[in-house]
Amino acid sequence: MNLIIDVLKIAEKYYNQDTFYHAVRVAVNVANDNLIPENKIDNCIILALMHDLSEDTDFSLDNKFGSYIKSCLELLTKNKEDSYEQYLTKIKSNYKMYSESYWVKLAGMKDHLTQTKTLTDELKEKYLKALPCLL
Repeated sequence: MNLIIDVLKIAEKYYNQDTFYHAVRVAVNVANDNLIPENKIDNCIILALMHDLSEDTDFSLDNKFGSYIKSCLELLTKNKEDSYEQYLTKIKSNYKMYSESYWVKLAGMKDHLTQTKTLTDELKEKYLKALPCLL
């Protein structure tokens, strides 16, 4: 549990307010998702809080979180050369090895789609078009 608190502090330090609240909502979504196995919830919460760090901040991941979390985060970080659909297909195709990445990405998309104040038509179209790549 201390690792979750550490990650929460990191998220608060590196994210702007909107991104921080998004990450917290995603963490709450995975924590309450009955489809996620209980033994994966802590990792999902950690990843939810960290999922935008590599893309949106200058945070650099150290070995404190272990190679598994690092691999999950790398999978959750979209490569610039991949289309959004290719990125999601990678997450889905690695489900057996890194299922936490899948659950966090799905929760992140769900959060974006439910934020009606910030959901533009362009973002809505992006997520609705891409959602079948994960399902």
